[in-house]
Amino acid sequence: MTKQKIIKIVGVVLVVVIVVLLIWFVFLYPKKVFSDNEKEFNEAGLRYFEINKSFLPKEEGRVISVTLDTLIKQDYLNSLYVPYSNELCDLKESTVKAVNNGDEYKYYTYLKCGNYESNVDHEGPVITLKGDTEVTISRGEEYKDPGVSSVVDNVDGEMDVSSVRIKGEVDTSTVGIYEITYTASDSLNNSSEVVRKVKVEERLSSIVNESTEKGYYVGNIENNYIMFNNMLFRIVKVNDDNSVTIVSNDSLANVDYTNDGRFAGSTLDEWLNNYFYNLLEPRYQKLIKSSNWCDDIITSENYSSITECNRESAKRKVGILSVQDYNKSYDGKGSYLDKDNLTWYANFDNDNKPWALTTVAIYPNGFSTSDANNLLNVVPALTLKANTTVLDGDGSLNNPYTLLNDSKGRRGSMLNDREIGEYVNYSGYLFRISDTLDDGTTEVIMTSVLKSDDQEIVIGYDNSQKSKIYNPNQEGNIGYQIKNNMTSYISTGLFTNKKIKVPIYKNKITYKGDKEEKEYNLLISIPSTFDIFSAKGALSTDRGYWLIDSSREENIKTLIRSLGTITYSGAPDSITSGVKVKAYFNKNVFITDGSGTSNDPYEIDD
Repeated sequence: MTKQKIIKIVGVVLVVVIVVLLIWFVFLYPKKVFSDNEKEFNEAGLRYFEINKSFLPKEEGRVISVTLDTLIKQDYLNSLYVPYSNELCDLKESTVKAVNNGDEYKYYTYLKCGNYESNVDHEGPVITLKGDTEVTISRGEEYKDPGVSSVVDNVDGEMDVSSVRIKGEVDTSTVGIYEITYTASDSLNNSSEVVRKVKVEERLSSIVNESTEKGYYVGNIENNYIMFNNMLFRIVKVNDDNSVTIVSNDSLANVDYTNDGRFAGSTLDEWLNNYFYNLLEPRYQKLIKSSNWCDDIITSENYSSITECNRESAKRKVGILSVQDYNKSYDGKGSYLDKDNLTWYANFDNDNKPWALTTVAIYPNGFSTSDANNLLNVVPALTLKANTTVLDGDGSLNNPYTLLNDSKGRRGSMLNDREIGEYVNYSGYLFRISDTLDDGTTEVIMTSVLKSDDQEIVIGYDNSQKSKIYNPNQEGNIGYQIKNNMTSYISTGLFTNKKIKVPIYKNKITYKGDKEEKEYNLLISIPSTFDIFSAKGALSTDRGYWLIDSSREENIKTLIRSLGTITYSGAPDSITSGVKVKAYFNKNVFITDGSGTSNDPYEIDD
């Protein structure tokens, strides 16, 4: 035999040996180790039951088991490990079971070690429920459990559904999530469990229906407050589809209603749906349903009595209330919708002039028409989906209904992570977050005006220019005074300089009016009439304040007067007013205390 053939034979033998060794070490040896463990475990279980005969079940069909964990702890055997591992075999799931078969006991050993397990029935039955595993009902609604559809075991086959044990109760009078547990066991006492979750929730529509006679809140009531995206709203009505209409409790801005005789497509529509809506948090946007808003024509003869709508706008996410809505809320003495300032309503007269709610002391029944170019108060209205639920609150001013679990800023968290509408206390003044910008700064607007020794600071244009255009670089201009003098009345250490665009209108100041813009780098400024929270709010005690919007026309200035309405034109040079600061906190500002509400605003330190 040649040397070459000998080498080839030796090579083949080595390959065979290696393959055999691989088969042994990879497949056969681990199986032998597991088999030895299984045998040792079985013998330990039998010894356990022999010593503890009193534990054996006395009734036929009954089962008792002992776990690997118990046998090891009571020294019936040493620890068992997964082959090629320091990992213990499953201590709880591995069991030796004794079954009373009448004349004798039969034993079943199931050992689980990693991927190795005994060929013994160890799976419980499959329970199939009737209905859904997650159920939602309204508070007070009767709950009747649908029960079990079938129970099937892989060895015993189909079982009687009455053998399923059901545990758990649902308190339909209390909001919460309840669990109903269904448990079934086969002949070897292998059990399985299925849980049905029943969520008892408070539907907003149910609250309104229970609290009102015909779906509308009426009169000067105090139980329909609701918090929405850190802004206080009032519940107006429940609709036929169980959606719910709410309206801002505060005027948020002053905007014109320039239109073609319809709400859809008006400047007010654009402000509400392209500006205001986009400021809302996405989780709140998801609660809003697009709706038609009543914008029909009503006359001076029927505006105080009309309650039915004869024309609606195209669907919009955000709208404003109609005169009909107000009339249904009025009880002959007043309404929670009454305001002390001029507020737009959706309807028009025969000349396409929109209607506005005014103080009752000025106009009978509180309504008059107004030029659509005027800047009047806006109170956004929203329609919430029928499945909107209430998490907390009783509808009072101090405890309004809440819809979502809003997380609050914690001590040490960044202010620029917070949301619009939340309140910040700084330098003795209360601010409201009006935006958070991509550069990390936080835009805020004061809720009142600057003061000195509890007296409101008032300023006026002191320059000789015919048109009083806001200009921070012109001595005597209110912009100049705010830039150079007003920082004496407020700390500015946490503010950052910002490029501010000052709008200069050719004629009237309107949301889409013809204008140019000049840019200035400023530490503090004042709001625009179109900024959210620029209108006089419920927390404001000031007599009035300037707004930044300017016009080249003589005596056209924007300032809020004591009743919360803009003095749009006919404002003489001698007029003075307060200063409501608009500023930007720098990106490094963090919260030291508070929860962001008006009663407990965020605290921040210099």
